[in-house]
Amino acid sequence: MDYISLDLEWNQAYPEQLEAVQKRLGTRLRGEVIQIGAVKLDAEMKIVGSYSVIVRPRYFRKINRHVERLTGITQDMIDLGLPLPEASERFRRWCGEDYAFLTWGPDDIPMLEDNFRAQGVDGGWLHRVYDLQKIYNRQTDGSRKQRSLEFVMEQFGIPQNLPAHDALNDAYFTALVAQKLNVPKGVAEYDRTSDLSDGVLLSDVTGDADVGDAGFRTAYEAVHAPAVAEPVCPLCGAELDCPERTVHMKGQKYLKIMVCPTHGKLLLDLRLVRNLNETFRVRRTLRVLDGETEEKIRARLAEEAANGRPRRRRRRPRGERREETAVPQETGGANE
Repeated sequence: MDYISLDLEWNQAYPEQLEAVQKRLGTRLRGEVIQIGAVKLDAEMKIVGSYSVIVRPRYFRKINRHVERLTGITQDMIDLGLPLPEASERFRRWCGEDYAFLTWGPDDIPMLEDNFRAQGVDGGWLHRVYDLQKIYNRQTDGSRKQRSLEFVMEQFGIPQNLPAHDALNDAYFTALVAQKLNVPKGVAEYDRTSDLSDGVLLSDVTGDADVGDAGFRTAYEAVHAPAVAEPVCPLCGAELDCPERTVHMKGQKYLKIMVCPTHGKLLLDLRLVRNLNETFRVRRTLRVLDGETEEKIRARLAEEAANGRPRRRRRRPRGERREETAVPQETGGANE
């Protein structure tokens, strides 16, 4: 198997464009890719090839001044770039048949997937991705810090003799860092849904209408949907007990103590985000519960018990008896 270190540069939309374009498309598009850079390493971690292309944006066509200063990519360059469908197809063929992507951090692949979705490009071939930053943390000090690529290059004695914020240069630097690590071992141990290095056992998103899922109409529905609120233990598959009710924290954050008969207390963290069609999606994380967080939850439970749980009136058809139903508050719109 080959390893492909990947880096992207993208154009940021001006604020007045962003909301209008996303609503018109009906999909999330935070920026448009304007450069793809990649370096291929073989199974022995030797560099065997590189790929770079400037991409012409379709929706955010005017180069953002900050992006131009940072990357050196000019308006003339993107005007002459390849359309994304053509650039991506050439890149896919260059990748070959058996490969895995290495990125520094979690941002590049989701950005590329958003761009593919907005332009109807098939992104199924992007599925095998490993965040080299996580592999580095596990194989060095085991920390959860998000260290910059420049920091790690300095630690490994890798000279930064090429300009940064060029997708090909940064992909090359990522490849040099990969050569200092045991990537095959890191890949074998890697599991994005069970990242025990930071206590996270499960991380997913439900109800993302911006990518075609059915969103939740209300915060109450989002927080209490069985698909969201009733996970099984990712470690043993056992049903989790819920001895306490869900507590509403600041903003659109909800916490719930769960108990596995084998692995003890876990924390279910639910964060609501508004979709473009005004429904909700839920970012769900299940992790090992620490003592400090448990104290905060129990203090919040005690406070709500003393003051009375938040209530709102639920609209009912005319003529039907009205009653108060306890639900989580929906104030304070969620933002990503």
